[in-house]
Amino acid sequence: MKKVKVAKTIERFIRKHGLDSDVIIYFSNKRWIYDSSGHKTIEENVKASDYFKWANNDTISMSFEGALNSALNMYNGYELFDKFNALDFDGYYFEMGNSWNGAFYK
Repeated sequence: MKKVKVAKTIERFIRKHGLDSDVIIYFSNKRWIYDSSGHKTIEENVKASDYFKWANNDTISMSFEGALNSALNMYNGYELFDKFNALDFDGYYFEMGNSWNGAFYK
């Protein structure tokens, strides 16, 4: 249940700040895909490690392009990056893998 809570925290953040385009959140063998218009699709039986090297199948992983990529790479300043890092991830912390992905660790 903890993973769902963290995924929903991420989802609320990206929707609130208009960053929900081209984002994928992986957890519990699922992925929540937000397409270029922010529409969400849920797929089952998916492992993040099948898609990028730095994935963490035991927790939550993300891949992102567009606005979230810019925010987490601080291309437009630190404001959204700082807000993202200030979120309550229920004991997890986020670490970038490449400029377009990252994973959560305990």
